[in-house]
Amino acid sequence: MISFFGCDKKQINSLKFWKKTLPAAIACSKMTVLHDYYYEFSPCGITGFLLLSASHLSLHTWPENNYAACDVFSCSNSKDTEKVVEYLKKHISHERIEIKKERRGFTYCQA
Repeated sequence: MISFFGCDKKQINSLKFWKKTLPAAIACSKMTVLHDYYYEFSPCGITGFLLLSASHLSLHTWPENNYAACDVFSCSNSKDTEKVVEYLKKHISHERIEIKKERRGFTYCQA
């Protein structure tokens, strides 16, 4: 779970930006996009979702608060997941970031 604070309002309220950035982040990994969906709120804000072969990537933006949240839920290997996170960190304009890692899933339960 990634929280981006102090974002550029124009960038995070751009549907074009997200439709380019989210698939590009996934392309850095061995994950496959199965389906995507985006919704643009009025007067501002965007929600997006990529259904992946290895779970999902979601985003929610609050341009009025210069804030964006991305969740990278993955049953892929940690190296691929980190590539996605690093791409997002590099391409989303922000002043501060908070990342919370959560171990979930059947693999974790069996450990």
